[in-house]
Amino acid sequence: MAAVQDRTTPLAPAMSGSRWPIRCAHTFSAAEMMRLREGVFPREEQDRWALGLEADVLRCWRIDSNVCIYETRLISGEDGGALASVVDVLDDEALYQRASTDEGELERFEGVLSFLRRREVETTAAGPVSLSNEA
Repeated sequence: MAAVQDRTTPLAPAMSGSRWPIRCAHTFSAAEMMRLREGVFPREEQDRWALGLEADVLRCWRIDSNVCIYETRLISGEDGGALASVVDVLDDEALYQRASTDEGELERFEGVLSFLRRREVETTAAGPVSLSNEA
């Protein structure tokens, strides 16, 4: 597998419009950070999300609309992992209907991140998987 490098060109547009910040304390392992730097893209028809890390900003966007829904700045740890302490949620009813509570929206965010974790399990079970934007 090729060495992972930080992206300097955007995977997708940054979040534009109003943001709704929500405090969180989400940690990412070193392996998850590596996958985020590569970009996590849909492989199956029911997959609706893509995730990518640009410098220290994680963006999660819907593939069908190419709109960034979640954006968070990550604080790198010494072990190669990272911490997200605040996640910004797109606050534009025309583009995304937020959950009625912060807790509900954090559950949605965790659901999107489960896509990353599923890929980690698949990669561990089947060996390295090449992820591409052409999936």
